[in-house]
Amino acid sequence: MRIVSLLPSATEILFTLGLGDQVVGVTHECDYPDGARTKPVLTQCVFDTEKLSQSAVDQEVRRLSETGESLYRVDDELLLEASPDLIVTQDLCHVCAITPREVDRAIAGLSKKPQIVSLSPKTLDDVFSDMHIVGAAGGIDATPIVSSLQSRVRRIAPAATLRSRPSVGCLEWLDPLWSTGHWIPGMVQLAGAEEVLADIGKPSKTLNWAELEQKNPDLLIVMPCGYNLARAREEFLRVRERYPWEVLRAYQNQSVFIVDANSYFSRSGPRLVDGLEMLAEMFHPEYFANFAPRHSYVRVT
Repeated sequence: MRIVSLLPSATEILFTLGLGDQVVGVTHECDYPDGARTKPVLTQCVFDTEKLSQSAVDQEVRRLSETGESLYRVDDELLLEASPDLIVTQDLCHVCAITPREVDRAIAGLSKKPQIVSLSPKTLDDVFSDMHIVGAAGGIDATPIVSSLQSRVRRIAPAATLRSRPSVGCLEWLDPLWSTGHWIPGMVQLAGAEEVLADIGKPSKTLNWAELEQKNPDLLIVMPCGYNLARAREEFLRVRERYPWEVLRAYQNQSVFIVDANSYFSRSGPRLVDGLEMLAEMFHPEYFANFAPRHSYVRVT
């Protein structure tokens, strides 16, 4: 089978399920695992996010959204060369990945119409269900791998019953401020805390400083969507003087954390379980010390 992945998390799922050798095309953002980097890149972003500040990215995204233009494009010639039997894509966020409209446009020129699997997870359980769906489409039983991931979740789940449950605020963007959404609040809950800025399964949303100051969470986690640890830290330093962080309880108690969101939170794939373990270590280090992946987060001091 010839598989094209138009979503970084789908690429991770395919490789985790042992279907990596059948992947014949990926997106420009598919950088994990290493094998994904060797695959033909079939997409590009219409602007260079690496050279723009968060504010500039936000402005460009808003401009394209208002005009109905897509942020990402599929290379028609390369897709034709890939000749996929299966395309895995998404219909969850039209900012973070290829849109259904762009997929429809791209496959219109193919003489052989591939099977389309479109993922739209809103919770961690949805991600596990997606792994079963992708596995079935690729002729693989995902049960053993999903069960292994779920067993790791069960190791963390007792944290949800702890009496001491800190309040937590997760920030998906810094300029302007956005809270997180979808699977993140549920992960926070599983890890033994309460997300006070967002609701489980709901989309992320803009956030004003007054609301953040009023909620005043015990811990603040900076996880800019799609940014690795170094880039997230750089962006936090860029806006450090923009907001009065020092009035927040989390800042006063040195409980502001910056994480590798791109690897462990932004993508709805298997590494969300690593992200869950990271959260548990942050919230309850007395029970979950050394659970987080190495070099996956830093504390702001």
